[in-house]
Amino acid sequence: MSSLSITSNQVHYTDLDIASSSSRGRRDDYFLATFSDSTRLPSDETQWESLLDRGLAYGIKTKERLCQEADVGDMSHIGNRLTDDPRYRHDIDLWEILLIAQALRNGHEGIKAIWRGMKFRGEAVRLEGDDPRVDALWGTFLSAGAEDHQFLWSICKEAKLLVYKRPRLFAEIVGAALEGRNPLEASQFASFIGEKHYRGREDMLAIFSAACQSRNPDALKAFCRIYDMIPTDRIYAEITSALWEQDRSADAFMMHSFLILRRDLPRRFELLEPFVNYLALHNESLDKFLSPLYTAGVSFEAQARRLWSIGRSRVSGVPADSLNIVASKTMGANPSKLSDHFVARAFATRAFSFDFAVQSLRMIGLIEVGPLAVRQLATSSPDLETLQSRFHKLRELEIDTGGSVFVRVLKNVCDAGHWEMAQALVDNDLHHEVFEDPGLQKRLLTQYYRKQDWRQLNRTLAVLNDGHFDEAARRRSASLVLRAMVSTSHWRAVDWGAVMNGITALQEHGWRIAPGSSRAIAAFLACHPSIQQPTHARKEEDVDHTALLIGIMQTILASGTDVQLKYWRRAYRALGRQGRLVELESLLYWIAEWFKAEGLNENVRNVPFRSSGSSSVLSAHFDDHFQKSLMSWCFRPRKGMRKVSPERCLRWTRILKRLRDAYGVEVKEYVVRWEFIRRLRRLFAPGMQLKRPGTLMRARNVVSITRFWALYDKMWDMKPASRVKYDDRIKICLCHRKLSPLKRRHLLNLLERSRAARTPTLPLPDEHRPNSAPGDIVVYRDLFNASWEDYRT
Repeated sequence: MSSLSITSNQVHYTDLDIASSSSRGRRDDYFLATFSDSTRLPSDETQWESLLDRGLAYGIKTKERLCQEADVGDMSHIGNRLTDDPRYRHDIDLWEILLIAQALRNGHEGIKAIWRGMKFRGEAVRLEGDDPRVDALWGTFLSAGAEDHQFLWSICKEAKLLVYKRPRLFAEIVGAALEGRNPLEASQFASFIGEKHYRGREDMLAIFSAACQSRNPDALKAFCRIYDMIPTDRIYAEITSALWEQDRSADAFMMHSFLILRRDLPRRFELLEPFVNYLALHNESLDKFLSPLYTAGVSFEAQARRLWSIGRSRVSGVPADSLNIVASKTMGANPSKLSDHFVARAFATRAFSFDFAVQSLRMIGLIEVGPLAVRQLATSSPDLETLQSRFHKLRELEIDTGGSVFVRVLKNVCDAGHWEMAQALVDNDLHHEVFEDPGLQKRLLTQYYRKQDWRQLNRTLAVLNDGHFDEAARRRSASLVLRAMVSTSHWRAVDWGAVMNGITALQEHGWRIAPGSSRAIAAFLACHPSIQQPTHARKEEDVDHTALLIGIMQTILASGTDVQLKYWRRAYRALGRQGRLVELESLLYWIAEWFKAEGLNENVRNVPFRSSGSSSVLSAHFDDHFQKSLMSWCFRPRKGMRKVSPERCLRWTRILKRLRDAYGVEVKEYVVRWEFIRRLRRLFAPGMQLKRPGTLMRARNVVSITRFWALYDKMWDMKPASRVKYDDRIKICLCHRKLSPLKRRHLLNLLERSRAARTPTLPLPDEHRPNSAPGDIVVYRDLFNASWEDYRT
């Protein structure tokens, strides 16, 4: 028999076994409420009695009444439950009682019923804040969602769309998905929540802990997918140590190989000791284990071989070479890690040569030098040949240089023969730990670019490329510099000519722009004020920023980088808000041609994109929200408009018909018809509070409403499939829902404040100005040969 225990004051949720109504013998592992002073699980009767004791405060005296109050999983009998009363709607103690009652009776389904009752039977209860009782309820719902990912999706969407104030939301949702029956779906949850809710290595370690607790063998594989999706700091030490503590040697070796390939490297030899001891115990090859580390630039070979030899001697009974005074290079002294400061001071002593100093230190047991000692030996080197010979001397004496980023970069630069870069790495005021943080290095790169400090900029690029100078490093450096060019909050501080030249250079070399750079460019340009403002509110400037945005994004897309469809919505909005419908229409057709199956991306550039190849992708992109926005842009005033043109207001009909017929975009008739009615209400319905664009359109409208409907019937070919809910379509356009007094007062206050803050509008000029700048920015012939002059008006 299942059991559930309850305290008199608070419910504690851990791993509980609850029997569902379909099988009283089956136990579930996601919910527990225990007595704080009892170690054994009470019976069902005891638990129901405890619930009734707590329910007396709410007038609940019988089990039947408690079950009735807990029956809130549907919309029936609204108003007959305590939780329907506004006084108890947000009472967490009451919801705890009902949750336990439903869990005792119905298991998972009972918990889901409580969730529906909290969200849909009245004002939604927000599970946020610092209240531990709220966290307990939230954890219970997540545990149920781990067994049912469809339910977990509803929780995830609720938390994201309603902006729950839960700082660990990413770790909670993704961790629950990893603990569930199908952890491979966890990457979808991580992608949906996005980097906005990701807090860094804390969340990554939390979801790794959840993957370790999962009973599914694919949990760690799912974790690796999430690791590849989201950039994170180095977590090698925590991951491998945790796996060895759990005695999971196979998983430890798997994660070791995975992290080494991702350049997440060990910084201390102590992290590698469990691996070496395991290999020695099972008499497995050490060279295969050390080869990836050597390729990555991590130098622990001497210590690893000594430890492996000692481990083998314990198994075989044969003394290790390091214990033989004749074979030992330390004359029998036990090799040890001397202080990095001590070794650095020894190398800095001018009374002794480097060779004498390192030989002497080796005799007393030196086995590893740290970044301070390496920096000192590099500082005292007069030329590149001397520095190379000193590194060779360390390898000859079997002295490791560790896993520091500074040492690894310096050795790679030295091997590549770049003496000036080696000097730049040494002659600066940066501590060696600064080189360990890639995020900090990227911020320094942006700062050096603004100051045009090319020496430090080149040094930072060398650090970010791990001291390599091959084609891949040059390609990554170009993308990093491009991102540094636009990483500023001030639009006019950007040299857009240099940006365009940089993108063109990458395209000429056939290099793809890094996705991070393309995101930064699109996000920065889309947030610029002149792009968001309508045409009549923009000041005359020498650069058409909207055209520049679209040109850069097209060039990035043509270079082979997949610019996600969501970034193009910002370009649509910019053109639509400025009233540039001709250019908007051309851009929409171009996007549809590019991302459709066997479109421009495959025929022109022969670059397959993961976003293309299905009409459902375009339907999701040009969804109902886009179609409504398109209609609103057609009903917006344009620069130089003197009177409303009904033909222009219905330009959306031609666009939607072509998207529907030529590209398979789904268009819903009732969505289009009702949005058209809302637009006509803004033009003709009396008593509506309108914003400035709507006010301008109404003031310049001289066309009757019947003319709009006549053009609608002529230009739009979709008709209602069944009887509509209104008798007179003109009458329905003249009526609108009255606002409540409170909301009306709030909107009036907002309108008054916006009018007070807005400068007076200048009268429109008499001459008719063109709708947009001359030339079409999205024509195919200029797509791959854009230049800086093409975007100057």
